[in-house]
Amino acid sequence: MSLPDYKSPGKQSSAPVQSKSQIVQLNIGGHVFSTTLGTIRKFPNSTLADLLNGSVKRMDSEGRHFIDRNGTYFGYVLEYLRTEKIPTEHLQEVHKEALYYDIKPLVKAIEDTPQFFGETVGRQQFLARVPNYRENLEVIVRVARAEAIASRYSNIIVCVVKTEDDLARYNDSIDSLGTQRHSVVSFGPWKAPASVEDLLDCIKMDIEAKGYKVQIKPHSIDKGFLFKSYDFFYKLIFTWW
Repeated sequence: MSLPDYKSPGKQSSAPVQSKSQIVQLNIGGHVFSTTLGTIRKFPNSTLADLLNGSVKRMDSEGRHFIDRNGTYFGYVLEYLRTEKIPTEHLQEVHKEALYYDIKPLVKAIEDTPQFFGETVGRQQFLARVPNYRENLEVIVRVARAEAIASRYSNIIVCVVKTEDDLARYNDSIDSLGTQRHSVVSFGPWKAPASVEDLLDCIKMDIEAKGYKVQIKPHSIDKGFLFKSYDFFYKLIFTWW
């Protein structure tokens, strides 16, 4: 807990009185911010306030308070401290910063937003019920990169089966797909209301979040095929240039 900014009666102190309006500069991993001491100490029990209150302060060569952390999203944290304005973008990243600096009101405000609630409670809990979802994404990206040599596109076949009955039909029909079984990345089945289209949207969203450009289309096969297995198969098209 910080000491109050006053001098005890009868005792002289050489330490300067720190006004809440005192301007301070922060260097957050190379990102420089200017604000006031009062803004930083808005939530006095936060880790951020402690960083400036502590006896051991890290300063850069220009005399700015230095915090060895990526400062890309610190501006959103600082804006909340100034105005209590809740960010509307980069919520996942700002939430991580709010947790790190232990700004509890901002953490709660972000967690209460529809976007954050939908991502963490809705989408992530659904994906947790899809077996090997994260591992399959890594397989897709690895195969796509392997097929990118001297080619503008990589085409990856994925199979999405929602129910156990679909899985049985898939196992009966994949040998007639016209491609090797081990080259098909399979998702499902899962026990959740979300649809196949919902899962495909998640796959596309998460691959694009890694920086790739991808399209998803139904995979066309011979119309004379006895099983309707084409309902299960989709083609992920990576565009490299």
